[in-house]
Amino acid sequence: MTDLEQILMRHQRWFFSKGNEGQKAELEDANLQRADLKGATLVEANLQGADLNQANLIKADLRGANLLDANLNEAQLQNANLEEADLMWADLKCANVAGANLNGTYLRGADLSGAIGLSPSQLAQAVVDENTLLPISVFERRN
Repeated sequence: MTDLEQILMRHQRWFFSKGNEGQKAELEDANLQRADLKGATLVEANLQGADLNQANLIKADLRGANLLDANLNEAQLQNANLEEADLMWADLKCANVAGANLNGTYLRGADLSGAIGLSPSQLAQAVVDENTLLPISVFERRN
């Protein structure tokens, strides 16, 4: 079993036991390029500054996760749950966010300029500001 698999298993145990067992995932600045995290439970995990370039996060549960300044360029986030996750200043260029839950997701200063599958309804649920870079396609659908 790899170190990452052990961390994920301990974190899942931590989450489902409400902190009584296991250990919260601390993956700050971790190199997780191309990692297969499909369906992973990473609720409230610390992934600040992590490199998740081209990572598979399809259907991952990232509710309340700290992804501040993380690199999610070309990440697969289809149907991921990012509710109330902190993605401030994150790089989501070319990330596929089709069907992702962005309810209350902090996207202030995030770069979604080439994001795939981002809909106006997803965006309406997220927290954005004037520094959030959005794909032109989102604006075209609004008109």
